[in-house]
Amino acid sequence: MIPFRERPLIQPVARFVSDEHIRTLLILFSAIVFVFFTTKDYIPFAARLVVPFLLILLMTAVQVKQRVVLLFCIVLGLGLNVWANYYVIANHGFMITYIGIALMIACASGAQASSVIARAAVLLISILMGLALIQKLVSPHYMSGALVGGYLANGYMFKTLISLFYSNWPEVVQQNLMAQKALLSLPPGQGSGVPLTIPPFVQLLAIVLTYAALFSQVAIEACVLLRSRMGIWTHYAVLLFVLIIYSTRNENVFLSMNLILGYAMTDEHTKKARLWYVIGIAYLLIMEMMGLRPGIFG
Repeated sequence: MIPFRERPLIQPVARFVSDEHIRTLLILFSAIVFVFFTTKDYIPFAARLVVPFLLILLMTAVQVKQRVVLLFCIVLGLGLNVWANYYVIANHGFMITYIGIALMIACASGAQASSVIARAAVLLISILMGLALIQKLVSPHYMSGALVGGYLANGYMFKTLISLFYSNWPEVVQQNLMAQKALLSLPPGQGSGVPLTIPPFVQLLAIVLTYAALFSQVAIEACVLLRSRMGIWTHYAVLLFVLIIYSTRNENVFLSMNLILGYAMTDEHTKKARLWYVIGIAYLLIMEMMGLRPGIFG
């Protein structure tokens, strides 16, 4: 059997994304920014109109100066968007803006571009993982399993999987959602909480998933910090982490940003992971644009 990356239709793509590190990063960055700008309601019409043309120019630019100038214009638009929508943009806008700044600095570095963007990617992933871990550890709501338990009770996570063991689970989820909807319809000041129905084994599952998430974040942080020793296993860990998050939350654009950082971290010794990063980003962005989300364990 012919290996996947050596098949006639895949081989040219695999060769390009493996050998053209910076050019592929510019293409991936452009694709993520395009989807980000076209799927968020708070993005101004003028930005939706202008930015796609800047992205096309960026993907086709061959001169360093052109890339830097175009990235500056795009980053300026991203920065203004963050400033204008600070309270609704969550962390998506901040993260893609940081990636744009890192790419701009890397392109300006010339021959050192790949190593510069790799260091920037490592820094961002380390900071994100570290801050997220600290935030969870100091949060009683998270550490008690209440946050994950709420996701399970509302059917946001593993609805299909739980239904295999608890046949009435879809009905229970619907009752929980209706109870919350009824609470929201009450006048202000009336009603203080919603009684959710959660079977004992689901409560246990919430605790298990809570601590599994903590362990996975510690493991990813260790893999990134020890990437020179872990080699390709660092990238397998990043891909697995994104797969786990995908199975629980609808965060396609944000997860694609994590994958582009993983791609940026690759070097000559770990370049065989690049194709899988590109496939992952393409899948996430296509599903986001189509409004589909094929589930993993539902």
